[in-house]
Amino acid sequence: MKFFQFIGLAILALLLGSCRSAQLKTPVVFDPLSLGPAGPTLKKYLERGEVSPKRTQPLVSVVKIEASLPGLNKKGEMLAEKTVAPNGHISYEMKSFTGDNLIKTKVIGLYLSAEQEASETNPPAITPQNYKFKFKRKDSLGDRIAVIFELTPIKKVIGLFKGELWLEENTGVELRQAGRLAKNPSVVFKSADFSRDFETRDGVTFLSKVDYQAETRVIGKAMLKMEFEPPKPISETIPHLNPSRF
Repeated sequence: MKFFQFIGLAILALLLGSCRSAQLKTPVVFDPLSLGPAGPTLKKYLERGEVSPKRTQPLVSVVKIEASLPGLNKKGEMLAEKTVAPNGHISYEMKSFTGDNLIKTKVIGLYLSAEQEASETNPPAITPQNYKFKFKRKDSLGDRIAVIFELTPIKKVIGLFKGELWLEENTGVELRQAGRLAKNPSVVFKSADFSRDFETRDGVTFLSKVDYQAETRVIGKAMLKMEFEPPKPISETIPHLNPSRF
């Protein structure tokens, strides 16, 4: 099952590439306002990333996870509970699963383990230290107007991606990330793509949808989708009995 270890590496690389929380050491001179009318939106996004909001309680959300390996005719669906500690560390508790055990352990299980591992590191952030920003277009996402920037990694390294960053016009609130890994973590992979949607409620921006697709040289396509309910402080949730923790 060494192949599935490579899947785990790809998942970890995708997670690292779509994080923006790290503080980088080497400063880069970049003025977002140089991008014209779209500049103020990007400026607010970058400034927000420099200041992490303080929380005293863990946040808990319920997540539905669907995964499949179409080439092997394998699929599965899991309902889990995600907890994000005040320091950003993530843990999961499985509530239910239906489908092939291979999907449970080697696709969904690897993803959840990789996300927990990524939350304990300082992955490369979406900042001028790592990316070149270029205004691309405006579009609508639900009832919001999005300013879309093209991201090009400064270096082709694992953990960075080439794609798009969608920000709410004027506020700079993150709406979506989408793209392809700048460098595959293994020759097993032809490509690895992802999209991540965000919502904001009561001043808290949270991950609402995830879609990962990897094209492999061994078993074809591997797919994983996630949908998150809005997170709540742990004091507002009811503990579950006999959870399965990843």
